[in-house]
Amino acid sequence: EELRSALAEADEHSKAAFSEIQDGLSKKAESAQVEELAESKVDVSIIAPQLAEFQRQFFDHKRNILDQQRRIGRLLEEARKRWPAPFDQHQLENMAEEETHLLDAFYLAFEDRFRGTREDIKNRVKVYLPIVREAKAGTKDRPILDIGCGRGEWLELLNEHNFTARGIDLNHVMVNQCLEMNFEVTEAEAINYLRTLKANSLGAVTGIHIIEHIPFKRLIVLLDEVLRVLQEGGVVIFETPNPENIVVGACNFYYDPTHLNPIPPESMRFTMEARGFNHIDILRLHPYHESARLDQGEDRVRELINHRFFDAQDYALVAYKEKI
Repeated sequence: EELRSALAEADEHSKAAFSEIQDGLSKKAESAQVEELAESKVDVSIIAPQLAEFQRQFFDHKRNILDQQRRIGRLLEEARKRWPAPFDQHQLENMAEEETHLLDAFYLAFEDRFRGTREDIKNRVKVYLPIVREAKAGTKDRPILDIGCGRGEWLELLNEHNFTARGIDLNHVMVNQCLEMNFEVTEAEAINYLRTLKANSLGAVTGIHIIEHIPFKRLIVLLDEVLRVLQEGGVVIFETPNPENIVVGACNFYYDPTHLNPIPPESMRFTMEARGFNHIDILRLHPYHESARLDQGEDRVRELINHRFFDAQDYALVAYKEKI
């Protein structure tokens, strides 16, 4: 018994000593790691852009996965309703509709990557605030409708300036993002939505980078519906890429795979005049930064190159429904 007791006591002492040695080694290792990190002097600014890019990709993938789950869930719901019976026409239409949303998350990621940040876009569209204010739009009696509201930057700016405004968009992911920000937004196709509105019910209609997505015959119908729903003195603003800038017309325009064709400003002005709009102005917007412009060479050559390559990347048609 005494031997067992002595062995047990020795074992306890051994364990205690071993534990003490382990703790000592661990503290030394941690201290060495801290010293090593301090000596390395890692410049966080070098890896910050990479971390930001990883974060952007993470949110893009997350949005994409959530949208895929939503669409798969809807398809499974329709399948469960009828299985094993054949699908009826309404269910087939519901399932086919989901095909139109296949690239919704992709297009939002595209906007985030190529269009600019929310603050960039809000700063760009500030130019339209005095126009809608002068037209007395943005009140409860003369609300603003933004067609193709996208991520909602223009709606956000209008809300910040106490204008009454709502938006529509076909992109399910973007609509949900706008709704999460408490904007009044409906998932709808523009012409179908306008046809649900009463004549002379809006003070302004805006569309930032939408008309280049619309086939010409549909664009004519859109213009006719916009004119119908505008009140007298109401204003319409359509912004689109400017093909007078050769870089835009030959290259940048086609970054977006959903663009159809560039629309020259004077061609668009004529089209709007022909559909009954009045007092049409063209605002040429967003030239390249001064540092990009050519500052050497013969004056006329330099001016021509700067005008055709570095001037306005976008333009806006501002038109009115004439007061009778």
